Amino acid sequence: MALTVDRLMNDDRFCGENVIQFLLYLPFGILLLIIRTFLALILWIASIILPNKSAVRQMLSTLACWTFGVYVKLKGTRDPRCSVMVANYVSCLDSLAASHVLGTISLRKWKVPPFFASTLGIRNAAQFVRKQHFAECPSKPVLLQPEGGPTNGKGLLKFTDWPFQLGNRVQPVAISVERIFTNVTVHRPSDSRDKFPWSDALWFLCSPASVFTVRLLPAVERHDDDHGAFVSTVRQSIADALEIEPTEYKWEQLNAGGRAARRREARDVSADVTRLAAQVKEVLPRVPVRDIVRDLVNTRSVDVTITNFLEGVTPYTPEPEPPSEPRPSTSQAPPRYITPTPTGVFPKSAKERQLSFQERKAQMIAEARKRYIEKHGLNVALNNC
Repeated sequence: MALTVDRLMNDDRFCGENVIQFLLYLPFGILLLIIRTFLALILWIASIILPNKSAVRQMLSTLACWTFGVYVKLKGTRDPRCSVMVANYVSCLDSLAASHVLGTISLRKWKVPPFFASTLGIRNAAQFVRKQHFAECPSKPVLLQPEGGPTNGKGLLKFTDWPFQLGNRVQPVAISVERIFTNVTVHRPSDSRDKFPWSDALWFLCSPASVFTVRLLPAVERHDDDHGAFVSTVRQSIADALEIEPTEYKWEQLNAGGRAARRREARDVSADVTRLAAQVKEVLPRVPVRDIVRDLVNTRSVDVTITNFLEGVTPYTPEPEPPSEPRPSTSQAPPRYITPTPTGVFPKSAKERQLSFQERKAQMIAEARKRYIEKHGLNVALNNC
């Protein structure tokens, strides 16, 4: 089955099948969050005080992995001739995992504190100068993720072209991550390239462990001027290593598709509530529409909402009755109806509630019969019930 946009996104955080196990773990997760928050404070202080040396950066990277519960498995061999690595994008901490085992620098446009970016192995893409970087630290490769944004790992987004203009020889890197109970990445309507996903990072702190597998693949070299074939080869190499399907979707389409799906869902819900409210209004014409809609949002049932209003569970202020149309005079006496005014007060005893329900039911039936008789001009006299 072909991949669609919604199958590349996670909209829910919980990913397990046993909710009870997750609830049993939750107290330990909260305790783990407190401990790791204390470690994050130590990490922040250390990053400010300690000098910017390679050994210090490696120590801070290790402490950051402990803080976020990140465990990294490295597979494959790094090609020393490649100063550019190209990887897929699965989480906000891909750069930390790669920096910890490969010493890479990742390019991001996130607006995060400098110490936080340095600890995660991030450098702002707007401040990155290629020649200066390779002149100062030629042994420190650059990790590029041309998908532009994270997916749930079930497919590979279409790559942008600019990373492949940095060199004619790149090394593909396949990154995968496993975690119990919760999804690593969840898409929200406010997702942006410039904003760090703090909610995803928070769940790293709560989770027992997030296991990253960083797989180094054979380097790919450009042999001719066919730029498209070069990009396609690198992308296909990563897709084959992850055993997933390369798609033609871009991250902008993925994110816009998620927002559009949510808007469609909201419109569908609104239309459904409006339709149900019209049905309730036909039965209870004196109940305000706003009160009907408010109750239907919770119940999504016409019968339950009507019962709530009739039994006084949902209080409301009755609307005034519309003026009745003049009827032709007849020799017969006009019919009489039971029209007790609803109080909107919930009775205390079960007996009183039952009596109230019967009275309101009789009122509803009588008013419906009255409207039917008047609408069709029937000359019918009813006895008082």
